[in-house]
Amino acid sequence: MTLDPSDIVWYQAASDVGEIIVSCGEYPNVPLLGMRGGISYNPLLARRQFGYPMKTKPNNLALTNEFYLNHGDHSNKRERFAQAWSAIRRLNRSQLGKKSDYVHESYTQWVIDRTKSFGLPYRLPRYLSSTIPPSSLPIPFDTKEEFHEQLTKERQEKETWKRRCQELEQENETLKGKIAQQSRELFIQNQRMIEKDDLLRRKDVLLHQDARRKRKFMDLFSRAHSDSEDPSTPGV
Repeated sequence: MTLDPSDIVWYQAASDVGEIIVSCGEYPNVPLLGMRGGISYNPLLARRQFGYPMKTKPNNLALTNEFYLNHGDHSNKRERFAQAWSAIRRLNRSQLGKKSDYVHESYTQWVIDRTKSFGLPYRLPRYLSSTIPPSSLPIPFDTKEEFHEQLTKERQEKETWKRRCQELEQENETLKGKIAQQSRELFIQNQRMIEKDDLLRRKDVLLHQDARRKRKFMDLFSRAHSDSEDPSTPGV
C-alpha cells in the first residue's frame, strides 16, 4: 500500500535534544561502530525526524557510503571510524533554523527518483503539489517550555473530559435505576391485571353455574306443577 506523509510520525517533541551530530572527523557524515563492522549514518536524511524542513535534495558528499566488516577490514576503517569520534561537529537550533513539517517539491521528487533507481518504485503515481501536506501531529515546538505548556493544557483537557465522562456514567446509572423501577412497577400492575382477569373468569363461571341451577330448578318446578294439574287424575 502506498504511503503518504500523513501516515508517518516524523517528529516526537519529547525526544528533542536541542543539538544534532552532523559529522565526525574526516567523514562528512557520522561513522557508526558495531560489533561485527561499521557503517556510515547520514543525518542529513533524518533532518525531518528532528522537526526541520527538507528544502532541497541532499548534497551527494553528505550521502557518502562507508561500510566495513571486522574480519575483512584490510584498509583499517575501524580505526579511522574510532578516531573520527574525537572530532564531533554539531548543529544547534539557531544553526538549523526554524522547525516546520513542510517538504519542498524538489526534495520529494528526489526521493521518488532515488527509490525508483534502487528498485523500490511507488505502486501508485504520486503527484507533486505546492500545498503543505496534512500533518498527523501538531507543529513542533521551538522550546521545551512551549512543549510543557502544551502538555499541561492537554492534561487539563484530559481531566475535564474524564470528569465529564464520570458525570455521564452517573447519569446513565441513574437512568438505569429509573428504568428498573418502572419495569418493576409495570410488572406489579401486570400481575394485578392478571389477578383481576382471573377473578372475573371465576365470577363468570359461578354466575353461569348459578344460572344453570336456576334453570334446572325451574324445569323441575314446572314439571311438578304440570303433574299436579293432570285432568286424568280424579279429584278429592
